Amino acid sequence: MANDATKNLASLAEVFKALGHPTRLWIVRNLAKKEMCVCDFVEGTGEEFSAVSQHLNVLKKAHVVESEKRGKHVFYKLVYNCIPWLIDCMEVRNEVLSLSREEQLVLAKQQRQSLIDHLKSLPLE
Repeated sequence: MANDATKNLASLAEVFKALGHPTRLWIVRNLAKKEMCVCDFVEGTGEEFSAVSQHLNVLKKAHVVESEKRGKHVFYKLVYNCIPWLIDCMEVRNEVLSLSREEQLVLAKQQRQSLIDHLKSLPLE
């Protein structure tokens, strides 16, 4: 049986599981720019409507995205505004590993400040 420390991380683990597919990463990255409807995701990914709907359901169950029906369309928005930043950080991980430990620390501090600035710039709803 898991201890309390690992039990408390279960919901966070669900977020990371939900991000574990390239299409869902694409969806999250694009939702950082604006709200989008399913038709936008179908066009952008080239996947079938049913596949995109399944990916959106995974993200919705993990509380990564929220949806709102407007007329005949359902629009999605990102719940965690820091996830696209995390994706960007992970994409440059190989470049970071080639840096010295001191350079990595400087970069980490810059990235941290960048995230803080980004989160401060977001409107409070």
